[in-house]
Amino acid sequence: MPLAPFEGMRIEGPDGRRWWVGRRWLPWRPRGRDMGKSSFPDVPGITGDEPIGLLIAIGVAVLVVILPVILVAAVFVAEWLILLLLLPIVTLLRVGFGMPWTVVARTSGVRFAEQVAGWRLSRELIETTRADIAAHGEPRSLVRGKHH
Repeated sequence: MPLAPFEGMRIEGPDGRRWWVGRRWLPWRPRGRDMGKSSFPDVPGITGDEPIGLLIAIGVAVLVVILPVILVAAVFVAEWLILLLLLPIVTLLRVGFGMPWTVVARTSGVRFAEQVAGWRLSRELIETTRADIAAHGEPRSLVRGKHH
């Protein structure tokens, strides 16, 4: 079964683990941002005696909450824009100049990968990897933990 250009394939191994097998289009993939636990500073109690103090406290609280959200969103959008700009360049390098494709198989925190030159050879490696997973529960044709 031929693969669509951007399609990864999902397959379930005999042990029930679900795998994704496909090509990595860029040399890296964007990572999700882990914001962790919130550690906003405590705002002292406001008694309401001073209206200007209340307005300043509200303004500071809004900045403390909104400014980090805006900064994180800007970095996230910038990273995706860079990836979108690089995608045609990397694809041209892979197709026109023989830059190898990275074939990846991953499941819940475990990754296997191998590089292979050429679209046809990468498709064959994907099919071999899918057959390995179906028969043995893991991709014997790829190397574990390589090319994260």
